[in-house]
Amino acid sequence: MTRGSRRSWVTALLTVGFVAGCGSSGPSAPSNLVYPVASIHGTVGQPISPDTPTVTGTVSSYTVSPALPAGLTLSMTSGAISGTPTAAAPQSSYTVAAQNSAGSTTSTLQVTVAIAAPSNLAYPVASIQAIVGQAISPDTPTVTGTVNSYNVSPALPAGLALDTASGTISGTPTATAPQATYTVSAQNSSGSTTAALQVTVTVAAPSNLAYPQSGITAEVGQGIVPDIPSVTGTEISYTVTPSLPPGLALNGSTGEIAGTPTAATAQADYTLTAQNSGGSTTAVVTISVVSVTSLLDLGHAGAINRILLGTDRVLTVDELGHWVLWSYASGAMLANGDAIAIASRIGPGRLPADQVDLAGPTFVIAITNGLEIHSSSDGHVLSIIPYPGLNQTPQQRNAPWWQLASDGSYVCIGAQGGLTAYSPSGAIVTMKAGDYSAATAFSAPGAVQVALGPAGPSVIETVSIPGGTSTVSAAFSGNFNSWFLDGRRFLTNQQNTVWVYSNAAVQQAIVALPTIKNLTGQGNWIWTYMSDMLDPPLDVYAIGSETPAFTTIADNLAVAIPSGNSIGLLSVGTGHVSLINLSGSTPSRADYSDPIAYLSAFGADSNTHWLIGNKHGALVDGASLSATPRYLGYGQAWSIAGSSAHAAVSTARGTIEVFDPSVPTLEQTIGFSSSKLALSSDGTILGAAANANDAQFAIDRTLNFYSLPSAAIIKTYPYTLQETQPILLDFNLAASGATIAQVTGILQTDIFTRTVTPLAGGTAIWSESPANIGFPGVDPVLLSPDGTLIAVSSGFPSPSSATNVFKNGKLVTAVAGVGIGWIDNSRILVNQYTFLAGTLQQYAGAVIYDATGAKIAAPALPELRAIQTVTPDSVYDPSHNAIYSLTTGQPTWMGALPGSGVGAVSSSHVVYESGHRIIAESY
Repeated sequence: MTRGSRRSWVTALLTVGFVAGCGSSGPSAPSNLVYPVASIHGTVGQPISPDTPTVTGTVSSYTVSPALPAGLTLSMTSGAISGTPTAAAPQSSYTVAAQNSAGSTTSTLQVTVAIAAPSNLAYPVASIQAIVGQAISPDTPTVTGTVNSYNVSPALPAGLALDTASGTISGTPTATAPQATYTVSAQNSSGSTTAALQVTVTVAAPSNLAYPQSGITAEVGQGIVPDIPSVTGTEISYTVTPSLPPGLALNGSTGEIAGTPTAATAQADYTLTAQNSGGSTTAVVTISVVSVTSLLDLGHAGAINRILLGTDRVLTVDELGHWVLWSYASGAMLANGDAIAIASRIGPGRLPADQVDLAGPTFVIAITNGLEIHSSSDGHVLSIIPYPGLNQTPQQRNAPWWQLASDGSYVCIGAQGGLTAYSPSGAIVTMKAGDYSAATAFSAPGAVQVALGPAGPSVIETVSIPGGTSTVSAAFSGNFNSWFLDGRRFLTNQQNTVWVYSNAAVQQAIVALPTIKNLTGQGNWIWTYMSDMLDPPLDVYAIGSETPAFTTIADNLAVAIPSGNSIGLLSVGTGHVSLINLSGSTPSRADYSDPIAYLSAFGADSNTHWLIGNKHGALVDGASLSATPRYLGYGQAWSIAGSSAHAAVSTARGTIEVFDPSVPTLEQTIGFSSSKLALSSDGTILGAAANANDAQFAIDRTLNFYSLPSAAIIKTYPYTLQETQPILLDFNLAASGATIAQVTGILQTDIFTRTVTPLAGGTAIWSESPANIGFPGVDPVLLSPDGTLIAVSSGFPSPSSATNVFKNGKLVTAVAGVGIGWIDNSRILVNQYTFLAGTLQQYAGAVIYDATGAKIAAPALPELRAIQTVTPDSVYDPSHNAIYSLTTGQPTWMGALPGSGVGAVSSSHVVYESGHRIIAESY
């Protein structure tokens, strides 16, 4: 086909098609799309009625824009809108298009999807019975529909809460609430539904009521240690029946028994009741109030634990818990009382402030379940702070602790439940939540600086006082070691690497030390003390230096106690005490003669204002050691002797105090340190053996005899502690005053001698050398009142023990047992023993023999240690502090107060040591 013929063919073909099209009737575009419901209102979860449109023309498909709300669909073939909405949707316009090949038509409709209002709200526990302090079981409701939030009206009782998302009621009530109706509402945007429930909050009946002092022996005119109970429960009030003795009172809110008795009362049981609206519980406290005469307040009769100094105030406390507030200038005792008793824990580091503390105008006394706050001006009580669980002994893990601010302005207590600060008046000034039981704190003026507290192990939290606002430092390096004594810095370490930080945790130095043994800081110095070495070194470093600025070697077993800007190096025995002064540009050491042995405490305000104390309760002004030592108080009583009109007391301060207990009057003081006294029956002759209670540290062992009342020495037996020379081990004085007995010995050879001589001197009446005794001091020489009869025992107390009796130096008989003392010039009391389990001796009873060895009686006496005749039928034993009948063996008198084992009868009185006092009590 040619090109021209091909073009003609195409043209003809097109022409035919055009003619045919002009004559066709094909489909037209749809029109008039209309929905019968032009505004659809749907509800979540409820199907809508299908909305099917009408339309003109043929429709091949339907589309909608934008997409319909979730759950609704558009039929592609019918255009119907149907379905069940699954989510709310706001009113919006939706355009539906109906189309075919020729075109389309549209219709716009509005669709809104709402949620249904909730309904059928119900709680499984419609009446909640709650108890203060006990968590309730969560009460979770059921409901129909969707709930946006829950609320309750009125507000639930304190401690209970409504979860606004779930409607659950839970929590631990903190206060009682009467039964009331609470309406809980569950709502969404469409509406709400409610449920009413009853809630009642009551308290559990208290339980476990316990008083730390279940038995109180009080004295007229002497305040008792407040007895603060522990109890389980809340909202408690207290009552007591019968009424407490006059002067004592019960705090109805805390249950504390305190006060100063004003009249003697017989021992009686007092029932304390702790009650609340839930019930009650009881405890019984036995109280007696006695009236006795105090001849002498010793100050301390036990090892002194702490010495604290203010400007003119000294506060001391001993292992028995007794505390004393002194005037430093006059040495006068301003106030005293009792804290918790803690055995002496002398050591190279700080002693904790767990019994007492003193700062500025305030001092604090630790008592079981609380604190006593006192004024340091005169010692009067400012407040009593009850805190059950505080100062319990033995101390429990995570137990609460307390601390007095360094300026005395507040007291803080740290516990698992938080940190609480109190003013001296006892008012709470700050409370901070968190577990502070394991914290190491320093209570500075206006803020408590806390290490190892809830803020973390490597930061310092500072809690403002008052107010309680808290700031936390940046992290420090190393492990927290200790605060400086003044609280301005602290120490951390990693092995022997030591960091010094300011109290704001700003690093000031890092050093590597040879040891961190007893690492301590104060002022511009840190130091270590190798207490476990022989000749232990004390090294003092300037902050930032690894070379000691000061080094000294202490005595073996010496202890180093820091106080103020000083360190006291205390030697164990008599010798010296050293004062390391840290107040200058370079530390310095000064040595002083030490008049007392077995030092246990040191306290300093400056290098001219310091004191030392020992295990016998003696307290010495350190500033006086370069001249004549000045004592505060007397220390414990080492011996008491009695006669028809006088009583003599030897004290640890090195004096003998002579009294007339019937007046009572201090008649004279003799400056001699004696561990054993003896008086003639008429009180005109006093025998005194030099102090042997300090063992090898007491060199002088002289035996003196004095004429009273002149106190002139009428006879001296000089002895000195030496291994190769005889020393005095024991002595006795006949009641007549004419005859004396001595036991002496040479320690190196174990050769001992017993001798009886006239006091005036001359030929010995009787002697035995070597003496047949078990060991020094076990077997004394017993003299009859007139001195003509002598009794000596042999060996240790055992079934084979025997006592020889001599008259005028001649052996007249022997009796079985160990002689205890002559009752009169014809009778002797002897203890007898038997074996227990074949090896241990056991007391088997007492026997009274006459001077010929004939058995007179076997009274049912307890094991007496030493006796003083009171009447022909009664004797006094200081170890029991009791007078016993020789007929019945029963006590006819017992001390109203506990004795220490030191005492004697004087005229119609028993004079004995009880605690920190010498008591004269008539019998």
